[in-house]
Amino acid sequence: MALGFWMNNKNCYGCKTCSIACKSEKRLNKGVLLRHVAEIKQDAPLAVSFLSMSCNHCESPACLENCPVQAYTKLDNGIVQQNHDLCIGCKTCVEACPYGAPCYDEEESKTYKCDMCADRQERGELPACVKACPGMNLAAAEMDALQGAHQADIVSDEASGTAPNFVITVDPLLSKEPDDVVVSQAVEG
Repeated sequence: MALGFWMNNKNCYGCKTCSIACKSEKRLNKGVLLRHVAEIKQDAPLAVSFLSMSCNHCESPACLENCPVQAYTKLDNGIVQQNHDLCIGCKTCVEACPYGAPCYDEEESKTYKCDMCADRQERGELPACVKACPGMNLAAAEMDALQGAHQADIVSDEASGTAPNFVITVDPLLSKEPDDVVVSQAVEG
């Protein structure tokens, strides 16, 4: 079974520590973020919540399928990894990803994306974003374990066609009607 992320939208308070920890761990240039925190606003009933997302390490990753130089690889544990040296900066992966996970670095003219801190995990450490979250609203684990622990939560996004590996505990105050919800990017590079 593949590794994936769990995110607790219900309890996240939008501090962006996960995003900053990732940026610091990966030593990313200005404007480059691999984990974004979006603010979700709703009028009826009045609600504000946050959603922290990065690469979903999909079963059928659009970035891998569309990269013209084969810079992406899907590891045995499900992590979708990019060979940054092969990247030509064409942004095809950015356009192909339904989640906007790859991020173009203007300074380097190349693209970066989350690799779930594969190097940290090899050392038995948590991904930087997971370790840094003060509210413990992020986890990285085998998808079957995440699905078992969060059975009533959103597990998949079938509309994307990519079979993403994520589970989200959704704030029950948010309505089910997408027209009532406004999502805005709450993190700046």
